[in-house]
Amino acid sequence: MPVLFALVGATGVGKSRLSLELAERFRAEIIGVDSRQIYRGFAIGTAQPSKEDMAQVQHHLINFCDPAKAYSAGDFCSDVKGLFQQSPEKNFILVGGTGLYLQSLMLGLPQIPEIDKSVRQSLEADCDKHGLAWLCDEARKADPESMQDADENNRHRILRILEVWRGTGRKLSEWKNEREGGIGKIPVFWTIRSRENLYARINTRVDQMICDGWLDEVQKLSKTVPLDAPAWQSLGYRELLDARDSTSVDSVLEEVKKKTRNYAKRQITWFSRQVDSVQVNLDECRTPVQEIVDKLTL
Repeated sequence: MPVLFALVGATGVGKSRLSLELAERFRAEIIGVDSRQIYRGFAIGTAQPSKEDMAQVQHHLINFCDPAKAYSAGDFCSDVKGLFQQSPEKNFILVGGTGLYLQSLMLGLPQIPEIDKSVRQSLEADCDKHGLAWLCDEARKADPESMQDADENNRHRILRILEVWRGTGRKLSEWKNEREGGIGKIPVFWTIRSRENLYARINTRVDQMICDGWLDEVQKLSKTVPLDAPAWQSLGYRELLDARDSTSVDSVLEEVKKKTRNYAKRQITWFSRQVDSVQVNLDECRTPVQEIVDKLTL
């Protein structure tokens, strides 16, 4: 198996720096497991690895996808398996916080039959008319289990939950029990911190994104990327684009911090329930690289 292990955790916990040290220790390359960092050009607001980091260690599935493309868990699984086929001699580490991608890769994809395109078209028209909040309410009524850990900013994901319900008469959460094509179980290390420290790190990171030029990135992207492109669903981008002055920008940033903290909370809930893992507490562990090495060799 070319995958040595997966390093997962909530946004802002500190996976990226640790993953570089681990990749160098194991002479491995990194495969991103992040549904937002995939989009080309959306670098600062999604906290993509820096050019220096990607020069230090080879990264895959980062900053590569057309912003107008709706990228699915199936696409992720296909791309990862393609990497394995191209370079069977290499070692890889999976790094990120999109649990659905990791779960689909290990367990396989639900065997949902093809759904008539008219179902999706009707739902998209309803969403355009009533708004994303309405769509989320409808999805919660139809499939509360799938919505429990869903990112409510991810229009594509919410549409999929409703599409499956309307198109098959069964919940997406029910189809998840019928899977095929997984690579099998791999070691998963779940990085955690105290909630207080994690939230403080998230707040600081959002402020740093502004210092790094996030506002300029948003304005430049607005001139080249259609505003209905899936990449714009990444937290903060549309909000900052709509901000009119410094006062509204400050208000938006506070809201982005809040939404990011809420997203991190949902990630923590998901990883605690959906995947077998070994916890690595980054607040308490002075040598997390060595701790992971030791646990892998047990």
